[in-house]
Amino acid sequence: MSDGSAGPSLPRGAEVVWLPTADEMAELDRWAAESGAIPERALIESAGREIAHAVQRFLPRGSVLALAGSGHNGADALVAARTLAAWGREVRAILCGSRAPKPDVLVGWPIRLQGPEELGPLLATTDVVLDGLLGTGVTGAPREPVAGIIRTVNAAARPVVAVDGPSGADFTSGAVHGECVRARFTVGLGWPKVGLLRHPARGYCGDLIAVEIGFPPPPRPMGFRAITDGWVARLLPARPADAHKGRAGYVTIVAGQRGMAGASVLAARGAVRAGAGIVRVVGAAANREIVQRAAPETIFVEWEDEVAVGEAVAWADAVAVGPGLGGERARRALVEQVLDRAALEGKPAVVDADGLNAWAGEAGALAEHLPSATLVTPHPGELSRLMNRPIGEIMADPPACATEASQALGCAVLLKGAPSWVAGGDEPVRVSTSGDVALATGGVGDVLTGVIAAQQAAGLSALDAASAALQLSGYAALQAPDPIGHSAADLPDRIPEARRRIVECRGAVEPYLLFLPAPRGSPPSP
Repeated sequence: MSDGSAGPSLPRGAEVVWLPTADEMAELDRWAAESGAIPERALIESAGREIAHAVQRFLPRGSVLALAGSGHNGADALVAARTLAAWGREVRAILCGSRAPKPDVLVGWPIRLQGPEELGPLLATTDVVLDGLLGTGVTGAPREPVAGIIRTVNAAARPVVAVDGPSGADFTSGAVHGECVRARFTVGLGWPKVGLLRHPARGYCGDLIAVEIGFPPPPRPMGFRAITDGWVARLLPARPADAHKGRAGYVTIVAGQRGMAGASVLAARGAVRAGAGIVRVVGAAANREIVQRAAPETIFVEWEDEVAVGEAVAWADAVAVGPGLGGERARRALVEQVLDRAALEGKPAVVDADGLNAWAGEAGALAEHLPSATLVTPHPGELSRLMNRPIGEIMADPPACATEASQALGCAVLLKGAPSWVAGGDEPVRVSTSGDVALATGGVGDVLTGVIAAQQAAGLSALDAASAALQLSGYAALQAPDPIGHSAADLPDRIPEARRRIVECRGAVEPYLLFLPAPRGSPPSP
């Protein structure tokens, strides 16, 4: 399904897109109605019409079968069905709950609510299915007869449009405990729910399209916010016509023990292609020729020369530490030297990979050396080692663990994954929206480190640099024709085009809050 842009489908979104939990959305729903901001019936009408518009835009032909549960999602589906019928589509509906949704949204339109026993025959002659079975607040595995209805719908292999989220997915955790509808696309109502960006639920959503239905701005910030192209387009600094390399930002990258020159090269090329004016690589002497052949724009500094290392840190506008450093004890001393000098000079830093592994189980000791404007970028395994937490706990609740690590270290944390989570201070946790399975290959984290350092050198805060780098890297990955066989070495050269596409979003207005194309890769298992 295309979002209308040239080239591959890309994630698009407004500047401010909140990602509420199920409880936060319920609270906003109650507050909107009780405050008089917008009546509940008006929200239902607006939601149904937006669903109908989405169906007509992306699946404009054929008959439609609405599956209506007893709650608001069922009512939304029936409003959509009624609207499509008014436009001339052939529409049928099945009541799948214990009672008809309230209020009566059909308002006299001749759409008969049939029983679940008619599902099989109706599916055989249906072109599009509306999933209005279960709502935002439902948790756990669907019970019968809804579970059986979901099985039947999935087996029919008809295009399904999920109302707010696929029935069977947990809208907060992203868990799928039993049967779950496999949707062609999902229409998120108001703000998209955070669980729908998490796996495995994300794999059941298809394209995720969040639409505005009349909610007022939340009375206070929610716990999660989406990193969108609309937001990042504003964050990325413009470069004046009279700019020179000195104004583009200097980056020093401390990376690459003997035999790990590739990590240095990937980080350096990421920084260069993301806009750094000059890049210095501090690494093992044995890597000099490899680095300067592969990244001739860089200046090489041998880390055996402590004076030169200190000068490289003092010279930089941002410092990156960690890719390919190795686990030798001497590397911890080097990292301490670099971070202490960066703190003394007031330089921002990004610490990744072996720069974190050197402090396994000693997060408090690492915190003593971190400059105030630091971002650490672990994947779950690295965070597990650093915080001495079982990796299962981190995978079970990544945003909570990222927040805990941020508090323990006193700096911003980017916990890499699908999606990635950026936590720091009192701000809402930021959630990536442009990740792709093409990023699941060795060396991608090294490129990301370089891209982050370039954004920090250009003046972005740790949180904003992480957000911009995630969006740039995600867009670059999506340019891969096939994610399998994609190499981290392919990413840097795609970053300028990714930046161009994002910058083009400045001032652009789309008829939805968020559009996320279905993730590439295998569909979720039954």
